[in-house]
Amino acid sequence: MSYEAFAYYYDSLMDQNFYNDYIQFINEHVKDYQTVLELGCGTGEIAIRLAHLRKQVCATDISKDMLEVAKYKCIDFKVDVMLSRIDMCDFAVDSQLDLILCLCDSLNYVIDLKNVKQVFENTYNALKKGGSFIFDIDSMYKMETILKDYDEENDEDDFYFHWHVDRISKGYVKHSVEIIDKVENDRVYEEHYQKTYDVEIYIELLEKIGFKNIKLYSDFSKYDTECERVIFVCQKG
Repeated sequence: MSYEAFAYYYDSLMDQNFYNDYIQFINEHVKDYQTVLELGCGTGEIAIRLAHLRKQVCATDISKDMLEVAKYKCIDFKVDVMLSRIDMCDFAVDSQLDLILCLCDSLNYVIDLKNVKQVFENTYNALKKGGSFIFDIDSMYKMETILKDYDEENDEDDFYFHWHVDRISKGYVKHSVEIIDKVENDRVYEEHYQKTYDVEIYIELLEKIGFKNIKLYSDFSKYDTECERVIFVCQKG
């Protein structure tokens, strides 16, 4: 399922410095880009930062609630971002782009490998020749080791948060998230499924489709298998 009511609490649980680090990473690895499509944009944090850098940004997500949050943030920050609700497994563009992003483990919500391949094909077709594609995944190490029997609970005077992870199979997990807003007397409970495949599988798919210069990074630095996040940077051949 896509994010629903949890979208309105998402930002309060995220580290804002993470997004700043991502912008720095993007600008270090992609030069002279202007047009950007973001898949799985969430609440728009990356898109808003790129718009502040005078990039032409189209930010998309399958969750209408995430896009609703992003819309009001764009208004608050006075930035021009085109927001659109699309399924990354089924999209096409009118004019090809310099850069496509799929960040913050958004691709892990695409469970079936055939659909992952479709995302890559859609992305390839949407890029200009030589255009860049940056995406990330939760690492297999994170799925199998860090998230094993993971349970986090935080109970404060005004807010209760509980996050539990169940392993389904190799690289495949279910996140159960409960939030109780004691001030607003509101309760949110959602379940989300994510799957990671071995890095070699992603590389093979990318190469078959035609992507070149595929480089891997771990949490913004040199690639290491024992990391939380694997970032792929590649180009349309």
